[in-house]
Amino acid sequence: MKQTVFSNLLNEINSYIDQGNDAIKRGNEDESVTWYRKGLSLAIQAREKTKEKEISGLLIALY
Repeated sequence: MKQTVFSNLLNEINSYIDQGNDAIKRGNEDESVTWYRKGLSLAIQAREKTKEKEISGLLIALY
């Protein structure tokens, strides 16, 4: 059960990253930041350090 919950959280975080990346490809930086921030918030709650670093890097690259 715990593995399924963790897997679902990871899928959701990855989905936010993908949506942020898609927004960047369309030239919409504001939308991208929104998606990345949602993913970062979830990664922090899930204590998923690898994803926190990945998303933080994406946000820093935008600024």
